[in-house]
Amino acid sequence: MRHRHGVARSLVVLFAFTASTGVAAAQQSEISSSLTQIEEFVATTLGQIGVIVFLVGAAVWFVSRRSADRAQWGWRGMWGGAGMIVLSVSYNVFVGLFENLAPGMIVPVLP
Repeated sequence: MRHRHGVARSLVVLFAFTASTGVAAAQQSEISSSLTQIEEFVATTLGQIGVIVFLVGAAVWFVSRRSADRAQWGWRGMWGGAGMIVLSVSYNVFVGLFENLAPGMIVPVLP
């Protein structure tokens, strides 16, 4: 009788472990999907804002005429927008690099 209780208890523990790892794998997939969407949003937004700032800065710089203050702000806007565009591209490269490196570093939950 004691032997049957041990087998039943082992089966319950095995079932609970299997169910919990399945849930953990599903949550990991959902988290990974959410992080990918956030990363794409940040990169796209940064690039688009960079283009807008660059174009507005260029417009201010070109129409500044003799106003040194407007020319300076236009020049800063152009460089700031260009920097945001470069940052957006380098962000994509940086995230892509770590997405390719990370699978080898993370121990899988289920083989």
